[in-house]
Amino acid sequence: MKINRYTVVITLASVAILIAYIILQERTKLLETEKYSSISKAMQTEIKTLIDEKKNATLALGISLTFNKHLTDALQTHNTKSIKLDELSLVLKENSDFKNVWFQVITKDGKSLYRSWIDKTGDSLVKFRPDVVELLKSPKIMSTISVGKFDMTFKSMVPIYAENQFIGIIEVITHFNSISKKLLKKNIEPLILVDEKYKKQLIYPFTKLFIDDYYVANLDAKDKYMNIVRSYNPKNLIDSNQEYYRLDKHNNIMTIYKLPDINGTKMGHIMLFKNFNDIDMSDINLMREKMIFYIFSFIVLLILFSYYFATKKFISEISLKNEEMKRLNKSLSIALKEQQLIQQQKNQQQEVLFQQSKMAAMGEMIGNIAHQWRQPISVISMWANNIIVDIDMQDINTDKLKKYAYKINEQTIHLSQTIDDFRNFFVPDKSTVTFNLKSSITKTLNLLSASFKVHEIEIIKNIDNDIKINALENELTQAILNIIKNAKDIISTLDFNSKKLIFINIYQKEENAIIEILDNGGGINEDIIHKIFEPYFTTKHKSQGTGIGLYMTESIITKHLHGKISVHNIDFSHDNIEYKGALFKIEIPLNEKI
Repeated sequence: MKINRYTVVITLASVAILIAYIILQERTKLLETEKYSSISKAMQTEIKTLIDEKKNATLALGISLTFNKHLTDALQTHNTKSIKLDELSLVLKENSDFKNVWFQVITKDGKSLYRSWIDKTGDSLVKFRPDVVELLKSPKIMSTISVGKFDMTFKSMVPIYAENQFIGIIEVITHFNSISKKLLKKNIEPLILVDEKYKKQLIYPFTKLFIDDYYVANLDAKDKYMNIVRSYNPKNLIDSNQEYYRLDKHNNIMTIYKLPDINGTKMGHIMLFKNFNDIDMSDINLMREKMIFYIFSFIVLLILFSYYFATKKFISEISLKNEEMKRLNKSLSIALKEQQLIQQQKNQQQEVLFQQSKMAAMGEMIGNIAHQWRQPISVISMWANNIIVDIDMQDINTDKLKKYAYKINEQTIHLSQTIDDFRNFFVPDKSTVTFNLKSSITKTLNLLSASFKVHEIEIIKNIDNDIKINALENELTQAILNIIKNAKDIISTLDFNSKKLIFINIYQKEENAIIEILDNGGGINEDIIHKIFEPYFTTKHKSQGTGIGLYMTESIITKHLHGKISVHNIDFSHDNIEYKGALFKIEIPLNEKI
């Protein structure tokens, strides 16, 4: 009997330890996956932002030079002695992020009048530069990233006019090295590769670095990371389309940002590395410590209870029934109080979920503020650069400075208005108000407009103008925002060349306002579509969603607004193209006393 007793205790403890170990390992693995996915997305966003900034800055430099009188005189007289752009390149190298800027002045018949990096002039560019031919036919600003004989570069070409007559082109060429340096300051190691199809075109490679047939475009590329890519075979890495690579052997994670040409085909592949030592894992370690503590406490209690029941003597059946009756009577006496406590706990849980949803919405709004600010900040940077260039070129006058100041002031007013718009979204509703549904939806879409533009999402609206509703406006706004964000997250994963569409239809039916939101994301798996409004259920990867958003949307519509919400998959056509997507339908009473 003694042996059996201890055998039971040891067996139960061993099973509990094994299960706890498996749970701990799986939870840790899941959190690490979420962490690395988040870091991968952050690195992708960082490189995209830096590329956009460099592209805009290169264009701003080109535009500012069109006002340079020395260039217009040189194009009209074909005398280049007054052109000092090589000196400007040195000034920029010492005082800005432009460390190796090239300038070229092109005449209206397509000949190179001046190059800052070599002495060769007078040759015709129309024979091998289709972009020059296109601009000569139709003078307009061109800003691209392209691969030439020397390197993959940012290239901006701006037409120059004198007395409203087209007289030539100023071309500004910048490189990726400043972007590489900014990434290094953020503890991100970049490796910028040009696609293998351009190898024969690169006759005079600027860096002279290659990995197989892939040209390395950044001068500061480290041998360590070049060897890592070489060992994994760059073609295999590029073609795999994996979100990120966990390189445990090299103590790094890696993600690849794909840079297409103007036709959408492969041109550049920017490999971004981050050392594990630079990643803050304190949250995961804290979770492990807490889980270990809870698991240890549970196992101790399990052993104690197991030992107690294993050693307890049998009592008589009558005595056992008497004890059961006592416990039952005691349970009945506190049943009502427990029911009240349970209801209070449910209310508290509902409030916690609601706050989590608000925090998730706030995080999304912060991302949208960044998108909304990026363009005004780029414009401010452009006009500030104009002032710097004018100062460097000693070409300053009061009217131009006032013009620049007015332009900068316009953008700062826009930035301030953006903050006010987003702040109003988070003002809590205290009571119902009557508002125009179209106006409210338009404000909601404006909050996401920059994000839609980044992901190339087209919003197609069909909204009745005169629908007015009496409800909690911000509650309804959050519910609709959750659905639109969910649709945006799904269709953002579609192929590069695929259209990304969200349809919003709003109309009145009897005494209800009907809001329909449809995307072309392929629909929701029929096996799980009935679960999407359950708390913590998500169709996304765990790193992309908590499952709170749609649960709170359903709660807001049904409990706060006394409406209905449903979802089903439909097949539809748009512009003679067949699509499949998920259709969310909301019905809200027009004048409900909430």
